[in-house]
Amino acid sequence: MSDYPKVIEVQFHNKCNSNCLICPYKDMDYSYESMTDELFEKLLDEIDESKLKRIIPYLNNEPFLDKRFIDKVKKIRNKFNKVEIEISSNVSMIKEEDIIEMCKLNITELRLSVFGFEKETYNRMMPCLNYEKTFEKLKMISNKMKNSDTIISIVMIDNGEINEQEFINMENMCNELGFKFERWGFLDRSNNVTYKSNNIYNENVYYCEQNRPLERMHILSDGRVIFCCQDWSHSLVVGNINTNTISEVWNSDIYNNARNSLYDKEKDSPMICKKCKLGH
Repeated sequence: MSDYPKVIEVQFHNKCNSNCLICPYKDMDYSYESMTDELFEKLLDEIDESKLKRIIPYLNNEPFLDKRFIDKVKKIRNKFNKVEIEISSNVSMIKEEDIIEMCKLNITELRLSVFGFEKETYNRMMPCLNYEKTFEKLKMISNKMKNSDTIISIVMIDNGEINEQEFINMENMCNELGFKFERWGFLDRSNNVTYKSNNIYNENVYYCEQNRPLERMHILSDGRVIFCCQDWSHSLVVGNINTNTISEVWNSDIYNNARNSLYDKEKDSPMICKKCKLGH
């Protein structure tokens, strides 16, 4: 493990507007929290560009609900020329001016969650969003960003309830728009999704399929650092960047103890890992 995270996932606020069927957000009792400007500036000051590969200004939220989101991404890009930037969104709050600005910011990857090709499926999977507006915006994104180097992908989740033809149709549409198509398996977010479960419980977990604890730091809008993005209930907090630097948190005893409890076969793994499809 390196002495600094390769990737930082950070939420500037903790709100989402979609209530997706396959997401735990609607079942979480969150009070609204927005990252202060002071904490945001502290975060930027502590980023080591020589060690950080990618920053993801998204963590279990809809980033574009923050009206200043693109301005914050601009600050990130202006300060760090080489760091990759990955943005995830459900499309609904992206405006034309946001798309134009993203073309200027050398965004590495733009991931768009669109969980149904047919209107009926989309409305069931993403009940608070507007099907027609989303697909109109997809065309606009394709048109405005066609000459950019940004990798634009549409993500669909295979929850076992979607007709195979829909995946084929979505992939065909992606090819027409110049997007990448991603078909991901259903993940119950460490048993945090109420409508469906992967029925995972493994008492003897000793590594993470995605190696997140050794590579990624996950920072909540209030500055707390959670062990993994699957920890929607924030049961395993391993630090706080309000009181410590990024480096201090990453190398802290509490963080390392949590890692050791996962990767050491002789130790009892965190419960979120025992219940997670990605834990083995």
